[in-house]
Amino acid sequence: MCGIVGIVNLENSKQVRIDLIREMADTMKHRGPDDSGAYVDDRIALGHRRLTIIDLTSLGRQPMFDITGRVGITFNGEIYNYQELRLELEKKGYQFQSQTDTEVILNAYIEYGIKCLDKFNGMFAFAIYDKKNKTVTLVRDRIGIKPLFYSFYDGKLIFASEIKAILKYPGFPASVNINGLSSYLSYRYPIGEDTLFNKIKSLNPGYYLEVDGQNVKKYQYWEIPINENNEDQGEEFYINRLRGIMASSVKYRMIADVPVGAYLSGGLDSSITVALMSNFMESPVNTFTIGFKEEGYNEFCYAEQVAEKYHTKHNRMTMSSNDYIENMVKLISYKDAPLGVPNEPALYVMSKELKKYITVVLSGEGADEIFGGYGRIFRSPYDYQRLRELEKSDKKSNTERHRLLQKNLDEKYNGSKFSSDQEHFLFLYNYANWDDKRNFLDPDVLKYLNNDEQLNNIFTVEFDKIKNMNIYDKYMWIFEKIHILGLLQRVDMTTMAASVEARVPFVDHRLVEFAFTIPIKYKLKWKSRTDEATAFTCNSDQISEKYDIPKYILKKTFENDLPKEVVWRKKMGFPVPVHKWLGEDFNDFSKEILLDKRASDRNLYNKNLEKILNNKELFSNHTFGIKIWMLVNMELWHREYIDKN
Repeated sequence: MCGIVGIVNLENSKQVRIDLIREMADTMKHRGPDDSGAYVDDRIALGHRRLTIIDLTSLGRQPMFDITGRVGITFNGEIYNYQELRLELEKKGYQFQSQTDTEVILNAYIEYGIKCLDKFNGMFAFAIYDKKNKTVTLVRDRIGIKPLFYSFYDGKLIFASEIKAILKYPGFPASVNINGLSSYLSYRYPIGEDTLFNKIKSLNPGYYLEVDGQNVKKYQYWEIPINENNEDQGEEFYINRLRGIMASSVKYRMIADVPVGAYLSGGLDSSITVALMSNFMESPVNTFTIGFKEEGYNEFCYAEQVAEKYHTKHNRMTMSSNDYIENMVKLISYKDAPLGVPNEPALYVMSKELKKYITVVLSGEGADEIFGGYGRIFRSPYDYQRLRELEKSDKKSNTERHRLLQKNLDEKYNGSKFSSDQEHFLFLYNYANWDDKRNFLDPDVLKYLNNDEQLNNIFTVEFDKIKNMNIYDKYMWIFEKIHILGLLQRVDMTTMAASVEARVPFVDHRLVEFAFTIPIKYKLKWKSRTDEATAFTCNSDQISEKYDIPKYILKKTFENDLPKEVVWRKKMGFPVPVHKWLGEDFNDFSKEILLDKRASDRNLYNKNLEKILNNKELFSNHTFGIKIWMLVNMELWHREYIDKN
């Protein structure tokens, strides 16, 4: 796990100074505090910051070249199946100087070319430099676990694990991408290749850039499976296969030459991870959890049940509002972006604590997206189907049953009509909708955004790919394609800021591919036929976890490994009492930030914002509180990255 940076000359300009590439790499010292390296020639400059995980000797130093000196690499991440690949390559005559997965990538590239990507199981972002033909290839892993940003500037291709390294390049302009800001408000992070900065892009997951001379081309090497018809193999088949893949995924992610532990929130996903880890470790697993003192804002009791069952070395932390604000401001400078989820400061505090004991931590991100964990939104296709049926018929006025259904659907959708499943999805998925933006943003900004046309087009492209899938699988596919990236960015940033490597077993590409072959009835299962019939008159909010069971197949697979209360209880997530704090400490802080002259001089915010912030009644609503929290984050980001640059 490391930080990488590079500069590729596209116009035969003079060689980059080695001290510059080192300075750019050093902006990411937190990602790699153990070692650093740099390489420069007329074609390329490569920099690296190393966090030692595999092969703790100096032989693992990067940038690294193969034994012949032909191919070099700067690499961030892990190839979990590197030991099998090494044996395969040794049989073909390849020699190795180190015990690293980095050298396996080099030799696999020489043997298989870019097709080597098909063989890797892991999380990775790297640049391969082929000195023989002077090509450079930038690669990002299939799901987007590891970040990779790039920019074309000053006749060069500049890339890095973090945007701050690119901004370190002399004269690079730090200017705001308004579409990125709008995307942040709607989806909590910029979607697609956008970032919050003009001229800086994020390489899409499953893609690579190939640089040959002055030509740069982008290719896709992997896509989430698009299965239009899932043949039912039976519940037992899916249980057995799921258990096997999960066990393999967890075991792979425990390979390290440093201590390994796990987050244990008390939720299903982290609990499964800890249970499986315990099967592969002779000593107790180090587990960590954090929560808040406010009632209902921690899951300590459930985490402790799992910790007790598996005799883990359990560590529990509690966070206050003052700690929260202090770490929120600090984290923005690590992330190069506003925070997207309120629990990020808590994850950072927990990562700093666990660094005292371990260097690698396993985390439960990724299960909800592929197994139907967001019950309300993943049951909402049922709403859409019934809304369309009611529009096409006179049934809504025929019976009391249909009148009740119409009433409940109107309660959720405010009488809205949807011309497509994409329109219905975005109605639910938008965090801050266009009406919110009218309240928060200056009219000239809204005019520029043109009703978020650019953002909507990104979804149109993705929905068109899956137009023949059933609507339930569509919504999960979009979550795995777009939503998961924000969560993966969160876990990468909060751990790497503390020099900790996070690994995510539920994002193993084998598991993702398998999950999209499982029929929806095994993910969102009706509790009984009676419950299914009763649910007909309800909207998806009223149905979820009352009449159905989200993530049923995952729960059924591991029900005997965990306490019953952990497996079958309602989903809690990772709540943060932001809306409560907004009425206390955070409310004053919000006004101090958003009503400051620096904020008003940006011509970004609506002039009515002061009136909104003074309306105490609004702050009793959790959703509204989070939106103000996002505005505060956005302004703090401006101060750190735009004002200072």
